[in-house]
Amino acid sequence: MPIPRSEPTRRLPSGRRREAILALLEDADRPLGVDELAGALGLHPNTVRAHLAVLVRTGAARRTAGAPGGRGRPRDLYAAAGVAPDGYAALADVLAARLAAVAPDVAAEAVAAGRAWADRLAAADAAPEGPEDDPLGAVVGVLEHLGFAPAVVGDEVRLHACPFRRLAAERPDVVCNAHLGLLQRTLERTAPGVRATAIHPFVAPTLCVARIAGA
Repeated sequence: MPIPRSEPTRRLPSGRRREAILALLEDADRPLGVDELAGALGLHPNTVRAHLAVLVRTGAARRTAGAPGGRGRPRDLYAAAGVAPDGYAALADVLAARLAAVAPDVAAEAVAAGRAWADRLAAADAAPEGPEDDPLGAVVGVLEHLGFAPAVVGDEVRLHACPFRRLAAERPDVVCNAHLGLLQRTLERTAPGVRATAIHPFVAPTLCVARIAGA
């Protein structure tokens, strides 16, 4: 299935071009090749290839080999790192809609669900421990494990990918507050005195920001 062609992005700054590439990867139902992305965005393939290298290096995208197609090495294909499988995404959509319909305080219930999620990850040993001298190391490890491509900048944890980006755009009161609860409980467990105070969704098309206090 061809991907839709967007307006040319040649005049955009480099960071905005990468955001446009990542948005296409997140919206696609399959990994995409360089030529497909270049055609959709009106960019030269070499330009797209350079931006993809940055996205892969920062953990926002992953590279895989396509199926062999004759002589030569298979072409590289790219997908967003933080995209939930279709079945899980559909289930999350149903659960989010149900929570929004029945909870008297949707935000509070979503935060509580996120805290329970953090406890479940810890109980299953799926919550990586960070360096002892880095109060945010553990929470960054959890976010990396879940596919958020996090980066710490000052008192912020910047999330460059989201496993539930489409759903978060539709229901930020559920999804983003669940992520806030996940951060809060993980920090309580691994860095007492450090708190996640808020998540600001989509400050850029592919960027959410968590505010941290006490680090």
